[in-house]
Amino acid sequence: RMEPKKDKFFYYKYIGELTFLAGIVNICAIVLLELTITHYTGNLSKAAIALADGEFTEFREILSCILLFFLGSIVSGYIYHERKSDLTKYDTILPILFGIILYTSFKTSDDSINILRVISLGMGTQNGTYIRIKGILVRTTHITGYLTDAGFCLGSLLRGNRDDAWKLMFYLGSILIFFFGGFISFLLIKFIGVKTLEVIAMLYCTFGLQMGYHYLRERQSKNPLNIETE
Repeated sequence: RMEPKKDKFFYYKYIGELTFLAGIVNICAIVLLELTITHYTGNLSKAAIALADGEFTEFREILSCILLFFLGSIVSGYIYHERKSDLTKYDTILPILFGIILYTSFKTSDDSINILRVISLGMGTQNGTYIRIKGILVRTTHITGYLTDAGFCLGSLLRGNRDDAWKLMFYLGSILIFFFGGFISFLLIKFIGVKTLEVIAMLYCTFGLQMGYHYLRERQSKNPLNIETE
């Protein structure tokens, strides 16, 4: 096995990079495509409003994104349902495939809803990817729950439960990383506009290649990298 410290560093880096990428994607979708796409509480509400208001085209568009996000989660469940630990080839294949499809959609389609659908599928797949840390099932594409969890852990810590200190740091760190991803995304949009989508596609392909490098290295050394901390 890898040394525990190296193992742990890679593990948190893996989670942090996915969270950062989701932050970039979400702001890009909000500013350029006018829909939050990495989480769906607001979109479900928008769909209900659109249906009640008779805006059936808008309702169908939002509903299609919701269903594709759900489909992406199904794909992850099918692939990762028996995952215990260690990188798999899909940690390389899925990000690269998403990057390629996103880039192709951007280059071949002028319809923003088609790009939103691609992003929805990709984010659903990413969010459904099995990642667990000390009993916590990590979700890398949305932060709403982390605000509640961070508040709960802080309250517990104030009552003297020091076991929750690491959880508080993890949740706050994830929130900041997601925020920073959004900040960078907005700066990119200001300078290069819709070409930000090309940058996102490139970043996902780069992330996938990085995972592929680690996956092949661990296979060759017959020294599995544990990305699950009990």
